[in-house]
Amino acid sequence: MSITILSAQYLDIPLRRGLPDWVGVAVVFLIMLPLTMLNGTYTGSMLEVSNTLGVYTEDITIGFYAAAAGMAVAYPIVPKILGAFSSKSLLLVDLTLQVILSWTCAHAASTDLMVWLSFLIGFLKGFLMLWVIRRIKLIFSPADVRSEFYAYFYPMVFGGGQASMVITALLAYHYDWKYMYYFMMLLLMVAILAVILLFRHDHPSRGIALRELHVPEMLIIATGLLMIVYVITYGKTLDWMASPRIRLFIVLGPLLVGLFLWEQLRAPSPYVSLKPLFQWKAMLGYVYMVLVMLFSTSTSLLTSYMTSILRVDNTHTYTLYVWLLPGYVLGAFLCFWWFRWQRWRFRFLIAGGMACFFVFFAVLYFTISPDSRYEMLYVPLFFRGLGMMVLLIAFGLFVVEDLQPKYMLSNAFFLITFRAVLAPVLASALYSNWLYHLQQRYLVQLSETVTQVDFLAASRYASSLGSSLTQGHGIDQAMQLATNTLYTTLQQQSTLLALKHILGWLTVATLIIAVISRFIPFHKTVRVPVIRTGEDMV
Repeated sequence: MSITILSAQYLDIPLRRGLPDWVGVAVVFLIMLPLTMLNGTYTGSMLEVSNTLGVYTEDITIGFYAAAAGMAVAYPIVPKILGAFSSKSLLLVDLTLQVILSWTCAHAASTDLMVWLSFLIGFLKGFLMLWVIRRIKLIFSPADVRSEFYAYFYPMVFGGGQASMVITALLAYHYDWKYMYYFMMLLLMVAILAVILLFRHDHPSRGIALRELHVPEMLIIATGLLMIVYVITYGKTLDWMASPRIRLFIVLGPLLVGLFLWEQLRAPSPYVSLKPLFQWKAMLGYVYMVLVMLFSTSTSLLTSYMTSILRVDNTHTYTLYVWLLPGYVLGAFLCFWWFRWQRWRFRFLIAGGMACFFVFFAVLYFTISPDSRYEMLYVPLFFRGLGMMVLLIAFGLFVVEDLQPKYMLSNAFFLITFRAVLAPVLASALYSNWLYHLQQRYLVQLSETVTQVDFLAASRYASSLGSSLTQGHGIDQAMQLATNTLYTTLQQQSTLLALKHILGWLTVATLIIAVISRFIPFHKTVRVPVIRTGEDMV
């Protein structure tokens, strides 16, 4: 895996004349650095934000999904905007707006405002991301081969996401959760300064017809997606049909999405073509990517285990996920050489990637306990990162293998929508509700076994009672403290049993999918020579 430094002119970097080419390449990566971490909300400090502002943790996660939805909605029109403005003008306007939006998010008092601000951040991020992709793809793959480019691109993007969570957790712990926004503003302003000083205007701005931007269609699908995300995210918290807003959105959301699809199907020049949805390779790829994100989002279960059972603080919880990065790197390396050599069948790669998820769940199922060590989680996280990267790269190639170039942007829209919006929000809701109901069931079962004749329960109660009396508490207060201690123990045990229950089913599911994938006749291998990078790298 080698990186080639090409001329700034060849890479279409509007570098000022007289400056060395490496300066232009450095500025591109300087712009990309904050992009990989930029979001409307940052999930590494959910507890701190919810405690400080008195809001739900769902108020934080929905901003994250809204940013992804914004990026999906932006992608179909990004090339038109990039062609209408000079690179310097577009970068300065977009980066400056990102600074303003980040500052506004840090001081927003309304959840609804935060959601729309996050959506706008993701929307503007789409323009910057594609501008960067157009420049770096030839650096990583001078031959313009998609499989080679993905091997570099995906680890950087997902690695940046993991880095943002760690940095957010550290800043929230040592300073304040708002410092993550200030940190991102600093990176963005450094990028702005570099663009001002080192870039020139490559071509004058040109007008673009408003109808070409498909503003009504964007508003319809954006509103529909955000309504569906809201329903899924807040359903349990707001007790589903007990909330008037949930009742309204559960009707309007699907209607707006249906209206959008109907209009795109009938339009002679649609904002998003539905052709990818009628190609079996694309649909199979979307299904597998949804499965990948479903299994990847299961790290929320691991977070519950660390916070509820091991009593690990937020900083160490998100620092642990750094162990995903070696898996990302190894997965990208394997895919790079797999598709270059073309020695093995594609289905073996898919089965192997899914087998990594099986190892992840199986190790957790058999090893998690109240006495487990924090360090034992390193290995399963490595396998999760490995499996995720292998499958994302593989199906990123598989989806577009026979797709016509004119449908690439539409594919990007569906890819981001399924992979970064619908799959994570559905998975989070599934695990949250599943875990909650199992916790209640096991808590009731365990409570029924706690009686005065239960030696273990009686001894723990007596020990806690004696400890409270020794500390000077009165008998009534000591009895209450002892009861609370016993109840906390039952809660921990019920949480552990619920986690093992879910992990057991996920272990079986991933094993079955891995075996089935081994025998699915995808094709002999991906035909690398015909797979060139397009406008859909996301």
